[in-house]
Amino acid sequence: MKIRTTIFFVVMVLAAFGLSFMLITEPGNVFRTLLTYAAIAGLIYFIYRMWIRRKPNRREQQAFKKAVKHSKKRYGNPVSASKMKANKAKPKAPIPFKKTSINRIDAPKLTVIEGKKGKKKKKISL
Repeated sequence: MKIRTTIFFVVMVLAAFGLSFMLITEPGNVFRTLLTYAAIAGLIYFIYRMWIRRKPNRREQQAFKKAVKHSKKRYGNPVSASKMKANKAKPKAPIPFKKTSINRIDAPKLTVIEGKKGKKKKKISL
């Protein structure tokens, strides 16, 4: 592990020395080089963002986000530990029991798929 740290330190010192030398002798080229590197990095990031990162299962991702939004709307956001501690410090009046309406709670969306369980295939015997 010490060898890697030493090599990294030596490379960083040489890079700083070379950058300072170039800055003293040719400051225009340094800025042009840095702008070129920034443009290349931006182009690579753009290509990555547009083509490589785009996945074919985008519909699944949108469905997942919609389900998360519905879940948060239904159950609420989780309370952080700091808010729970603050709530414990302040005693509040007891909250009256709320009666939830049956219509408000969504039943799971299940469908019955009709099948041919009773019908048997005609078997051919030789």
